[in-house]
Amino acid sequence: MRISRVGIVFSLIYLLPAIACVAMALSSGDPKSRFVLLQLPVGRQMWVLRSMGLSENLYGMSWPAIYLLLCVPVVVALYCIGLGLGRLFKQ
Repeated sequence: MRISRVGIVFSLIYLLPAIACVAMALSSGDPKSRFVLLQLPVGRQMWVLRSMGLSENLYGMSWPAIYLLLCVPVVVALYCIGLGLGRLFKQ
C-alpha cells in the first residue's frame, strides 16, 4: 500500500497549527492564555461533543488525554479524505 501525499498534506494542515498552539501554550506564563491556546486545536471537536451531550465525559481529563481522544481521529479522518480524493483525481 502506498502512502497518500494528499492525505499527508490534509493531515499536516491540521497538525502544524495544532503543534504551534501547544508550543505557544507551553511557553506562555499566563494560565488563561495557556488554556485558550490548548483549547484552540480541539475546540471544534469539543463543540460537536457538547452538541451531542457527550462533553461531560471530558471533565477531569488531562490535556494530553483530550488531544489523544480528539486529535488522533481527526488526523486519521483527514488522511482518509485525502487518500480518497487522491485516488479520485488519479482516475
